[in-house]
Amino acid sequence: SAWKGAIMDYLSFSKKEWEVLVCFWAVDEPLCCTEFSERFNLNRNTSLSVIRKLVNQGVLEIASIKMSGSVLARRFQSAVSELEILQTGLTDDQIFELVKIAIKKIEDPEQLTQLLNVIGELKTKAS
Repeated sequence: SAWKGAIMDYLSFSKKEWEVLVCFWAVDEPLCCTEFSERFNLNRNTSLSVIRKLVNQGVLEIASIKMSGSVLARRFQSAVSELEILQTGLTDDQIFELVKIAIKKIEDPEQLTQLLNVIGELKTKAS
């Protein structure tokens, strides 16, 4: 996807860019710039500037366009999850260790079966 080109840029995000991204993660619906700035009490011009930058980096995306009063407004949403960003900073060995730790915490047999199915599919593809 488009955001893979921005992987290394995550480390250089400004405080404001992180703030905006975290706000989008906190809501489960697309927001236009005005809705976003009102809901999170941020300056509208600053919000628009940061949102535009994050869209250009592929981290936010335009979810839809809707009427807002008498004008068309783009509604934005996150194009990447917290976990996708977290894993970009980890080595393959660290991801492997993290997965082992996470699996040990799963107590639901159904979830463990789902994981075994995923592993089985991946083993079949790999061989």
